[in-house]
Amino acid sequence: MRFLIAFVAILGYASASVIAPVVYGHNAGDVQAAAIDATVAAQDTVRAIGEGQARAAEAAIQYNTEAVRQVAETNRNIHENAYWGNVAASQNLVAAAQSQVAAVDGALAGARAAYAGAPLAYAGAPLAYAGAPLAYAAAPLGVAAYGAYPYGVRAW
Repeated sequence: MRFLIAFVAILGYASASVIAPVVYGHNAGDVQAAAIDATVAAQDTVRAIGEGQARAAEAAIQYNTEAVRQVAETNRNIHENAYWGNVAASQNLVAAAQSQVAAVDGALAGARAAYAGAPLAYAGAPLAYAGAPLAYAAAPLGVAAYGAYPYGVRAW
């Protein structure tokens, strides 16, 4: 009898204690609801992990795309600077050559002016130079072919 009283007392207090599930057992509807809740929570966790991985992959693609774009832009800038540097160097070389040609033209013009003002020493002997035009006629690509006579030295 003492056992029954103790059992009823334990049974009465079991509903408010920690051992209530052990004493009463589980309701089938509650177990099914808990299983559904656990399944939904697991699916939500898997979906969140998948979405996080998709966002990480998209961020990696965007980062790589931006890095490739920056490398291409840097490469284009390097080649553009090299091209325009070469153009400027070529223009400087042409300008320097033209300056040298102008200096030579000036020197030749000064020499021609100095000789033009001198008296003609050969005016009294015109027959001595009668063969000179034939020498130039025999060599049609003579001095005149290089532009040195009578207009000055030209390199272009």
